[in-house]
Amino acid sequence: MAHPALLIVLLLSSPAISSSKRIQPKFSAIFYFGDSILDTGNNNRLPTVALANHVPYGKDFPGKKPTGRFSDGRLVPDLLNQRLQLKEFSPPYLNSKLSNNDIMTGVNFASAGSGFDDQTSQLANTLPMSKQVNLFKDYLHRLRDIVGDKDASRIIADSLIFICSGTNDFSHYYRSSKKRKMDIAEYQDTVLQMAQAYVKELYDLGGRQFSLASLPPFGCTPIQITLSRDPDRACVDEQNWDAQVYNSKLQKLLQTLQGSLHGSKIVYLDAYRALMEILEDPAKYGFTETTRGCCGTGLREVALLCNALTPICKNVSSYVFYDAVHPTERVYMLVNDYIVKYVIPQF
Repeated sequence: MAHPALLIVLLLSSPAISSSKRIQPKFSAIFYFGDSILDTGNNNRLPTVALANHVPYGKDFPGKKPTGRFSDGRLVPDLLNQRLQLKEFSPPYLNSKLSNNDIMTGVNFASAGSGFDDQTSQLANTLPMSKQVNLFKDYLHRLRDIVGDKDASRIIADSLIFICSGTNDFSHYYRSSKKRKMDIAEYQDTVLQMAQAYVKELYDLGGRQFSLASLPPFGCTPIQITLSRDPDRACVDEQNWDAQVYNSKLQKLLQTLQGSLHGSKIVYLDAYRALMEILEDPAKYGFTETTRGCCGTGLREVALLCNALTPICKNVSSYVFYDAVHPTERVYMLVNDYIVKYVIPQF
């Protein structure tokens, strides 16, 4: 049986390791659930404005084409799949051209603009976690048709289920009527109950190895800084504090949850600490711009506002963020190195 392991999104807190260093596969497949940090193109097949299938997205992607990935290039799912010798990219499940090998080695269910909370996805018409899990059920039927029931069960049990969600839930909470009806502590607990329910559901469907990412310090994203109207462009402390409180609760929940799900391995990944380390000492990692995105003014441009008419920065590699929300490929490469060196060996 493959060893469990885990990863996550948003940034690193340690030196990068050589991209040429290869390790033997540890998983039969990897499945990704979550939001735009992981979405490799599912939203391209949805009637939504949460899209990145246009330039200047994808300028550094192989073939220099936009694919629906919210970055200049590849995302962690692509880089991790390649490093673990599963395949070169992480194919979106809604892609109509999936091969049998794609099905057997794992697919991507993530949807930009989504969250654990169904209401988060409603305005943008994206896939909340509930619909992503339903797609996973559909996927299981396809897998069984290809390899049979026994091998399908083995593949799922030996796979890694990677979940990165929640940031959009809280971003929407601050701007919605929900804030008047429910204080932040209550909403944190509500989201955690949803996360727990989805892990249990995926466990009941055969999953055994999970990684859930913490919230990043989303108060430091360029869009949140802009919305705060701080002339000094400092991180939004209140939002970052709320993220830390949520993360503390999540860490405790996952420990309890693993104990209640026999044979499971559930790994918490501290995306908050990792991102703060790079933001607090950007020069250490070769970055010079941390509060603006590379696209346009870097203050608000994201999705349709980052487009063919929007100028981009001259040196993408010096920017932490490509648009006003999402990191550059170089950040994701560093994150992936961190995952491979410091997370996977724990299993």
